[in-house]
Amino acid sequence: MNQMENLNNKKARPWDLFNKNIEKVSIDIANKRFEICKACPELIKLTSQCKKCGCFMEAKTKLPHAECPIGKWDKVVISLKEEL
Repeated sequence: MNQMENLNNKKARPWDLFNKNIEKVSIDIANKRFEICKACPELIKLTSQCKKCGCFMEAKTKLPHAECPIGKWDKVVISLKEEL
């Protein structure tokens, strides 16, 4: 299994936001995902936290291998950054 397959098969974790080898989704995709979350009754509006997974959704929506715990949006296939 290569690194890309490994990334797409793992669960998103908060510290993935700090992994410089994981490219983030585009601002457009992150915004669309978060708009879906904001309309969801499972979102705690005060903290932007999901009642189902406990994640802070404004951050989680930026990760390509993250997905909505109730299936409202899916993972995005994106490549790993190569270190030079």
